[in-house]
Amino acid sequence: MTSRARETQTLAVAVRRAFDAVAPVYDRSFAAPYNALMGWLRQENLALLKATFPPNSRLLEIGCGTGEEAVALARRGALVVATDISPAMVRRTRQRAHRAGVAHRVQTLVLPAGQVAALRPSVPFDGVYSSFGALNCEPDLATWARGVASLVQSDGLLVCSVINRWCLWEVMWFALRGRWQVARRRWTREWQVAQLPASNGRRVPLPFRYLTAGDMVTLLSPYFVIEQVMALPVCLPPPALDPLYRRYPRLFGLLRRVEHYMRDRWPWRYLGDHVVIVARRRP
Repeated sequence: MTSRARETQTLAVAVRRAFDAVAPVYDRSFAAPYNALMGWLRQENLALLKATFPPNSRLLEIGCGTGEEAVALARRGALVVATDISPAMVRRTRQRAHRAGVAHRVQTLVLPAGQVAALRPSVPFDGVYSSFGALNCEPDLATWARGVASLVQSDGLLVCSVINRWCLWEVMWFALRGRWQVARRRWTREWQVAQLPASNGRRVPLPFRYLTAGDMVTLLSPYFVIEQVMALPVCLPPPALDPLYRRYPRLFGLLRRVEHYMRDRWPWRYLGDHVVIVARRRP
């Protein structure tokens, strides 16, 4: 095994263990009403997915988490193959689909993003999506991009969001408070370690790296035509500043209106907490 292969394997194991540990409390930490900003982000992202994919689409999800999006899309008629590196997350997705009465429309698989080419669908998928940073935890994005391209039909659509390296809100907020190290913490291509809340009050380490729209466009351009780049969000703070968001509801209510105008305009579309890419498979 090469050193690169060993590094990839080590990172994958660490990511799987982190999300297995976080799975029991994931929705309490990263969904409404516990984090209002994250709840809003999920609503906005789901609205984009519904606008992109027709109701009866055959879809592949990369990094399904606890299955919120897979179930919501299945309820409107989609057939979803929901994959995740974490067996505990996949189990949560399966349980959610069963409770929602759409288990027949949601197939779940334990599968790292970099290994999606191992899938052998009888017909290509109509579309693929990956939301909220699953790809930030994937060490072999080049293999992921080739694999996804081999699975989606010609002219099919891909929607993916990643945690952005250039978050204007975070830089301004912490710089104005003199916390320069925090303000520029994203400005690196190196792997980082986040501490996620797990059960019993523990924290578990999650390896990840920040990505940019440019990174994703470079990866996808050999296989896809980029149709849209947008920030999510750019006018609102990142979810880590949810207490601030709750403190000033009228101010941020106004900023939400501006958000929809600004998010896909240059240069703001490159400066959000997350950046979203919509791309169409080349013929």
